[in-house]
Amino acid sequence: MERARPATVTVSAVSLALSVLSLLLLVTAISTDHWYETDTRRHKDNCDRHGSDSNDQKNREMPIYHLPLVDTGSGGARQRDVALMKPVHVGSREEELLENWRAILGMGILETECGRPLFSTHSGLWRKCYFKGLDPDIDKLIDRGIADRCTAVKYHFSQPIRLRNIPLNLTRTIQQDEWHLLHLRRITAGFLGMAAAVLLCGSIVASVGFFWEESLTQHVSGLLFLMAGIFCTISLCTYAASVTYDLARNPPFIYGLPADVDHGYGWSICCAWASLGLIVAAGCIGTTFPFLSRAGRLRSKTARESSV
Repeated sequence: MERARPATVTVSAVSLALSVLSLLLLVTAISTDHWYETDTRRHKDNCDRHGSDSNDQKNREMPIYHLPLVDTGSGGARQRDVALMKPVHVGSREEELLENWRAILGMGILETECGRPLFSTHSGLWRKCYFKGLDPDIDKLIDRGIADRCTAVKYHFSQPIRLRNIPLNLTRTIQQDEWHLLHLRRITAGFLGMAAAVLLCGSIVASVGFFWEESLTQHVSGLLFLMAGIFCTISLCTYAASVTYDLARNPPFIYGLPADVDHGYGWSICCAWASLGLIVAAGCIGTTFPFLSRAGRLRSKTARESSV
């Protein structure tokens, strides 16, 4: 019995170390904004080489005045007059493009892919930000106060915008897509938070195992780690589904990306996947070792009795 205790303590230490490391990686992934990244430099270079005759790139930072307004329902003519005086940066908000899509198409801005304003971005669970220093156009817009460096990711259902200038069926499609996308975002954040909470509880139980009932606490902590791994797997798969769903939304000239825009997952989601691997490893060690050690003790006891 005394010989088995050092091995049990070693396994408990390994399981606790894996759980703590996975918790740190998971917290890092949750708190950073590099889950998904887009790089538009190749797209801009292609447009500079092939789209210079049509002056498409001038639209990247062109403020548009006197476009049709979003119907706010109330507020009077004074608010509408104030809104008419404000420059609207094309691409700064999806709602502005949606509301003014007829006027924008009439001006020829979106006739080609190069006419659409695209900038390099990185996004996480809570914010979507423009990269700093990659594109001088967006840096100038941010310095002028026309655009914000980071915008918050929406997790609440707001009142649907009354879009007067687009067909009713497209309005319904956009609102339904937004509804489903918000559900996917909530599932991702919710299950990831539950994974972090369960992982913290498992780490506490694993640390208690150094002082009381090593076999029992190892087994319980292993089950908690496996549960956290299930939650983390659900959240990561849901996040991938939300990204695919967002890129496939209609209309494609607002939500889709041209073929020459490089986009993919960033290092934050790599931290989350690494955390998932460590969680599963800690869970497997914690749940299987008590049974293996018990089987080993039974075999050694049987061998001693047979030798006697």
